[in-house]
Amino acid sequence: MKKTRIYIALVLGALCLGSCMDEDWKAPDFGDNPPYGNNEIVPNKAVQTTIAELKTKYASVITSNGYKLIEDDLQLHAVVNGNDQGGNLYKQISIQDETGGIIVGINATDLYAFMPVGQKIVINLKGLYIGGYGKMAQLGAEYNGGMGRMEQGIWEKSVRLVGDEFTSTNGDETTTIQMTAKADTIDFSAPKDHNSMIGRIVKISNVEISGEGTQTLAPEDGSVRLTSNCANRNIKGTEAKDIVLRTSTYSDFASRPIPAGKVDIYGVCTYYNGTWQILMRTNSDMVEHVSE
Repeated sequence: MKKTRIYIALVLGALCLGSCMDEDWKAPDFGDNPPYGNNEIVPNKAVQTTIAELKTKYASVITSNGYKLIEDDLQLHAVVNGNDQGGNLYKQISIQDETGGIIVGINATDLYAFMPVGQKIVINLKGLYIGGYGKMAQLGAEYNGGMGRMEQGIWEKSVRLVGDEFTSTNGDETTTIQMTAKADTIDFSAPKDHNSMIGRIVKISNVEISGEGTQTLAPEDGSVRLTSNCANRNIKGTEAKDIVLRTSTYSDFASRPIPAGKVDIYGVCTYYNGTWQILMRTNSDMVEHVSE
């Protein structure tokens, strides 16, 4: 227990020193035997898949809000780009690789302690479920006939924390893998394939938030309609249609006054039945826009 508390303190200290935006994030270095996850997992390039390939393979399951057990020996090599540090992502993390992003549902809290933004991970996918929630891809478990969160014990058996550089086997060959932790900062105002943004970090620049100057992001006083204890604020000034800033009333920044002027927003891009949602991870994901 004492060892765990020491590691958590080190992680929290590193988080306080880091920034959330355009930097190539550096996660704490736990060495060869992190106190979390399954250190017996061997990164194997021979069975490595990508997030884009997963979404393509299970496209019909995702779009129908179904779920399916992954029975093949597959691995994801990815980077954590969002967690529950600020309370706006609940019992989930978001991860991305060079091809896209995906949400991972885990029935646990304080996930950020060992999976801070920038942490590289290897996931053994066999035995996990993939499916759609609001037609958005998610990894997790079956729950009441739909997609839900996997239990913490299953997750910890399926994931390994790795350093900035790690080796991957492929038969008799061993390769050193380098993964960048830098998030995509994609301006939503430019025409593009928005579907490729799901689960990734996006940047929306020079926009206004509905309720500016008079309200807070997620009030509980009835001044704004809440769905699942979250407030949706329209984002004005982007070409994208049906896009909202979604903030939980349980987040650390729920009571933040909505700025009266233009802002830049960073956050995890999610999608729910036709509506694009941006989830800030911490209070510093919204900054005053500075004209160039």
